[in-house]
Amino acid sequence: MKLTITGNSKRILNIVLSSDENYADKLAVTMYSILEVHSKVDGVCIHVLSNDISENSIEKIKAIGDKFSNAQIIIHNLDNLEKRLGKDVNVDHLSLATYARLLIADVLPDDVDKALYLDVDILVRENLSDLFSVDIENYYVAGVKSIIDLADCNEDQEHCFHINAGVTLWNLKKCREDKFVQKCLEFIKNTNGKIKFHDQTIINEVCKGKIKALHPRYNVMSGMFFLKYSKFISVYGVKNYYPKKEFDDAVSSPAIIHLTSWVVGRPWEEECVHPYRSEYERILQLTPWRGKPLLRKSSSKYKLAIYRLLPGTLIRIITKIKRWVKSKIR
Repeated sequence: MKLTITGNSKRILNIVLSSDENYADKLAVTMYSILEVHSKVDGVCIHVLSNDISENSIEKIKAIGDKFSNAQIIIHNLDNLEKRLGKDVNVDHLSLATYARLLIADVLPDDVDKALYLDVDILVRENLSDLFSVDIENYYVAGVKSIIDLADCNEDQEHCFHINAGVTLWNLKKCREDKFVQKCLEFIKNTNGKIKFHDQTIINEVCKGKIKALHPRYNVMSGMFFLKYSKFISVYGVKNYYPKKEFDDAVSSPAIIHLTSWVVGRPWEEECVHPYRSEYERILQLTPWRGKPLLRKSSSKYKLAIYRLLPGTLIRIITKIKRWVKSKIR
């Protein structure tokens, strides 16, 4: 690679992505979106946590990095992830690779004190240098408040809240000092691997009291684009979410778009109606996965119409029933 990375240089942005082979094409789009908007910064180091990504896909991922003179791609092989976690963990519809973010403090070089983790269903829309400048010296992690976890939080929500783990800014120095990874592994052991919201629950429980909230524009999830603020709050039953202005600012000027699974579908699925579908498709065509067929899925427009028509409280009740049924089927 062309770039020599110094871990703690303030000019280098260390960004972490995690995937298995099934999501390698999505990782490529996320990575390309990162490098494209950061082409003028001094350096970007992308750390890929690989859980059985094929050699062929790894070469394609590295080829994307070669297009940008300020980029370095480092592959961290975590093919033994299940063994490292020490216990079988529930993944539901997710990939085991989602748990890899728990190991970032151990996997990344010791001279990297701060890193941004991003899920691979994400589009980065602007330079994130300002995000990296956020002071998290006294925190383990910073992120955007989670809708689902926040609704379930029974404590003082102003001071005790949960974040969505898809976009997380990590204070790796503090995590290492306080043995964060070891605490996560102990949490998995103590719960016998049966964890409600997977690694997101672990992060929120282990980091409780040491989590900083970011502006919601750093993790704009799909539902935010389609529901007005009042309906959004009603649907998810949150009492202490972001103010309306911050919500509206996030939707009108998103820095990071999180293509979460929701009724509108996702850009790699048929009949997706997400407003940034065309942007995803544009970037996909710039990667070695250009032309990959869409996944078949039922009409998103029909589901969205129902969501908009039904009262938010009724949608919330239906969602809770569906979750309860799924938990009994497992």
